[in-house]
Amino acid sequence: MPQVNMIRPVSRYAVLVLMLFAVAACAGLPGSAPTRFYILKTAADIKPGEASYDLPEAMTIGIGPVQIPGYADRPQIVTFDSGSEINVSDFDHWAEPLGDAIKRVVSSNVASLIGEEKVFAYPADFRPNRDSVQVAVDIIDITETGAGVARLSVRWHLKGLYDNTVLARHAKIYEMPATSGDYNSYANALSSLLGELSRDIAASLDGVNLSS
Repeated sequence: MPQVNMIRPVSRYAVLVLMLFAVAACAGLPGSAPTRFYILKTAADIKPGEASYDLPEAMTIGIGPVQIPGYADRPQIVTFDSGSEINVSDFDHWAEPLGDAIKRVVSSNVASLIGEEKVFAYPADFRPNRDSVQVAVDIIDITETGAGVARLSVRWHLKGLYDNTVLARHAKIYEMPATSGDYNSYANALSSLLGELSRDIAASLDGVNLSS
């Protein structure tokens, strides 16, 4: 006697219900949240000629390279937590590589302070002369702490490009309040700190001795 298949075909209604459940499950996945992007901005309060600097007339300034710590070298915004723990935000990203953003902002700020025609991003395709100075920037820490403070720890050195001689070395820690967990507040605070750094870089160029 032939066997009878007792399995009934799945109804269209049941298939529709299963599809609706699948769509609802996918909508609840973390990856469905929108990614927000943030930029670092040039300092709006920096005014051309706000301070006078004793710079050789023919001096040109190359800003770069800018080194950033490995933990921050990623699209996601990284902040500190308690102890040695860090927070990496999956849905809050920098709109451009962080090192490039810092170089762009600092170069623009310094150019506003000492003259647009004197400043360029380094490395660049040009032949240095005796009045060419490189400003190499090393970011030691860049973050927002769990206590709601934006922190920028920086070292920079000045080097004569013509003879590859280090002229001066500087280091400083910059801090400013930022609302903890608010990445827009953090990005704005970092932009302000980079404005302070840019002023200090311009001041460090003041009276630099290129003949030594």
